[in-house]
Amino acid sequence: KKALEKCFGPRAPAALDAAWDYVCYQSNPIVQIFYLLVVVGGYIAFVVGGYQHVPNTYVHWIHKYLGFVVFCMCVGTWWKACITDPGIVTRRNVEDLCEIWPWDDQIFQQAFCSTCDLPKPARSKHCGLCNVCVAKFDHHCIWINNCVGVGNHKWFLMFLFWHLVICSYGAGMGITICVDLVQRKNLLTATFIDPVTKERHTATYLIIAQYLLATEGMLIFVTALSTIMGLVLFGFFLWHLHLVRKGTTTNELSKWSHIRWYLKRQEDGEQKVKELNNIYNHGMFANFREVFLPINVHRLPRQLAQEARVKEACKPAAVARKGGAARPNKPKKG
Repeated sequence: KKALEKCFGPRAPAALDAAWDYVCYQSNPIVQIFYLLVVVGGYIAFVVGGYQHVPNTYVHWIHKYLGFVVFCMCVGTWWKACITDPGIVTRRNVEDLCEIWPWDDQIFQQAFCSTCDLPKPARSKHCGLCNVCVAKFDHHCIWINNCVGVGNHKWFLMFLFWHLVICSYGAGMGITICVDLVQRKNLLTATFIDPVTKERHTATYLIIAQYLLATEGMLIFVTALSTIMGLVLFGFFLWHLHLVRKGTTTNELSKWSHIRWYLKRQEDGEQKVKELNNIYNHGMFANFREVFLPINVHRLPRQLAQEARVKEACKPAAVARKGGAARPNKPKKG
């Protein structure tokens, strides 16, 4: 910072701190923009580098259009996860949420959020980036610039699934195109000439790989990136499905880990750990139904009843206004 101040003046360190705070500690669209650049750019790169070799012996022409459909599903589920309300806790739904998810007095005790000035339902958490309490909070995802909660958990899982599909699709098509190129050009039996030394070399897998990298660099890069990201997404997607199956969330998993660590330090800790019970685990099918058919936190019984009472209270006032605005009939002349 001192070097920065000497080079650019006294305001430079403050500007750097402000930029760091915005990027790391405030909700912002920077990662979303980066995501669009990677996904859209990767798809365009594959179209430019790979579609010129389609159709071929192994890849039908229809894959050009299927690839576009998968790409649209990726962007669509990502956008849906971005804009869907994750399940914000408000004064109107907090009582209902406290009944739906009661405190278990293990990882959730009755508490109050001083920031939102609301009671904290079990399974909820205040997100410092979004500055709201979210029902059934899982985590804050920088890729969607949104919290993952009861309202958009299914869209987050679908976002992971379709990106796993497009990475697997891209890797499979890329590898298949390369195999077709090797066979069509007879690279396994070809003789390669070093452009510098003019020395002749018989084909090896390393030489063929270098040749493909030199002639089909864009295709190779996208295929390699798709393969790596596909493996990462596969593990990440399975992990989140495992959490759903167990009836827990990323946030709750850390709480369970902490409480087990704390209990194991006590004399009878092992026994107390065995007595822990996740009351939010209702079985695999019920857990998945809770995620993919979620409640609408803004259409809960108390809210609907309150809205009905407000409508009923407004009806007499509306009738009175209509009556006051009506003009009396003029008397007929005799």
